[in-house]
Amino acid sequence: MKTYQIYIDSANSINAATGGNVRDYKFDWNILPEGEYEMTFSFMSQLQKLTLAEAEATTYANQISISVPFSRNDYEATTTGFSGSTHLAGVLEIKDQQTTATHTTRLLVANTSTNSPVSIRGKPQGMDFQVTLLAHTGVAPVNDPNYNMIISLKHLC
Repeated sequence: MKTYQIYIDSANSINAATGGNVRDYKFDWNILPEGEYEMTFSFMSQLQKLTLAEAEATTYANQISISVPFSRNDYEATTTGFSGSTHLAGVLEIKDQQTTATHTTRLLVANTSTNSPVSIRGKPQGMDFQVTLLAHTGVAPVNDPNYNMIISLKHLC
């Protein structure tokens, strides 16, 4: 089984100048062979200095969505009982480094064991994909840090 790793620097996103919680990227998925994959990721944001109001957990990013053009088996529980599909790849751990009476410095991190692997049926198609940071309520967070990320795709068959 081969593993393919895709290194992502948010400064290299197509919309890096405008930033925001949705970052667009291009990658040639044709280098991957056909078959099924298991996707994991690791993530580390830049260190940010935030006011205590900005660092409030309800408005700060702690979810990550990876929207890649492939078919997968990810679903989301809803209030209606219908199971809709989702691109949510996992959660991010908030690591406060230093806190004062008015500010905190913070990192967002995840390693390959933080979240369960995502099963992918078939290799991705096209060249475009998105990485989205979300607050726990599923809305855009107040602060969108730059980040480095590695998407690992293990070829299963």
